[in-house]
Amino acid sequence: MDGSSTTIVTAPRTITTIVAIASDDTFAHVYSNARQMIEDGFGDADTRRGALEFFSAAGAQLVPVFGPAWQLVDLRDSRDEADADRLHQRLAAVVDHVVAYLRKNPEFVKASGLTLDEALLQLPRPAEQDLAHVLTLFPHYIDDGNAIRPLSRGNYWHNALHAAGWTH
Repeated sequence: MDGSSTTIVTAPRTITTIVAIASDDTFAHVYSNARQMIEDGFGDADTRRGALEFFSAAGAQLVPVFGPAWQLVDLRDSRDEADADRLHQRLAAVVDHVVAYLRKNPEFVKASGLTLDEALLQLPRPAEQDLAHVLTLFPHYIDDGNAIRPLSRGNYWHNALHAAGWTH
């Protein structure tokens, strides 16, 4: 190397609505764009986390782009055919994982001021809702700030995703 700095080329088009999902279907968040996701800490090395996969809201898999220190710097379209049904099924598996956790740990829900039944009724229901609606119910960043918008009053859903086994 000649000591010159490395320039990272970003994707030719901005990918909006990114779904970050744990490869074991235990966690998912939705972001408006890659910048927001990276600013949430997904660009940093962190051994507490498991592997993540990234998708567009249409179900197209997104390919991570890494910088010189192996930090996530961008996402690009894989050019594979989008599979919305597969993404929908993966999000259903995430909800099922959290439901199982909440049933085993009702004290977690109680601390949020909800009964277990109330909490479960507020979760996404992928079997009954279309993918676009389900995506709006997963924790995600609001466009005008850096705070995660809760699924519902109390923000227990966002916290439950983390408590059920995946953390950031």
